[in-house]
Amino acid sequence: MQSSNGEKWFIGIDGGGSKTRAAICNEAGQVRAIVVGESSNPLSRSWRDVEATLRQLIDAVRIKAGAKAAEVAGLFIGLGGADRPQIKERIQQSFADEWGERLLIDNDVIAALYAGTWGQPGVVLLAGTGSIACAFSKEGARHRVGGWGYLVGDEGSGFDLGKKAASAVLREYDGRGESTVLTRLFMDHYGVERPDELISLIYGGSNPRMELAKTSQLVEQAAALGDPVANALIMQGVEDLLELADACLKKVQEPVPVVLAGGLLTASTILREQLIGRASFQTIIPTVSPVVGALVAAFTKLGFVVDEKKAGQLRVSSEVLEKSHN
Repeated sequence: MQSSNGEKWFIGIDGGGSKTRAAICNEAGQVRAIVVGESSNPLSRSWRDVEATLRQLIDAVRIKAGAKAAEVAGLFIGLGGADRPQIKERIQQSFADEWGERLLIDNDVIAALYAGTWGQPGVVLLAGTGSIACAFSKEGARHRVGGWGYLVGDEGSGFDLGKKAASAVLREYDGRGESTVLTRLFMDHYGVERPDELISLIYGGSNPRMELAKTSQLVEQAAALGDPVANALIMQGVEDLLELADACLKKVQEPVPVVLAGGLLTASTILREQLIGRASFQTIIPTVSPVVGALVAAFTKLGFVVDEKKAGQLRVSSEVLEKSHN
């Protein structure tokens, strides 16, 4: 697909811990290509690997759309920690010569926010493997609550739920806790005969934090079966996440919506429905993925307005591409 003379293109990158996604659209908001690559999290990978992944995706998505580098009006790179001066500077050093003022850098939570607010201020409440809440005011002020990692934070996250569920299973085995459906679900999941056999598998895995986060799905299953222990864990998670969001809203001191992000809150889960039902604030469930939010960031940071027509184009055209990927 060849671009017409004078057409402007915008590239958005949503970098994550497990994968990175890049999308490209024209000025009208028509998304022409989406590509997926490896993780580009500078907090967990070497910069050499991060830079290689970003370059590969930028070239791949541009070529797939038939856009020349000179025709790209804005490139937004959203990475975890990219709002930290040392990481932002490293990105600039790597890409500034090629992209100059067209290069836009920020934390990847901006992409998650703009996927729900289309460039307007708000709060992002993210619950995936970890958890965090970030607020962005109309004046440009930023506030953060939580996100302190699995050792001292991440309340209400997938890891938090999974860890507490595993503990409940072992407490029942010890005779210290209530009987729970979680025991059978955990043993089936790990393929063991006794709860004490879980220990070597949990601690001996290549990434125990990620593995336990995945077991949050077992908590949802048990809760759907009416298990009191699982339901109590979910309600504790809801309270923890509401606390994060409420604290963030107090810092921003203006009525803004809360965008729900991360696997626990973008999927239709009991936890999400309980949270929405108990929230005292407006919640938004994004209808597009964060990589589209990255495109919105590319527009807005360069002074382009994302009106209803452009938002509609972004939504519809990205949905077609997303379906073709699945």
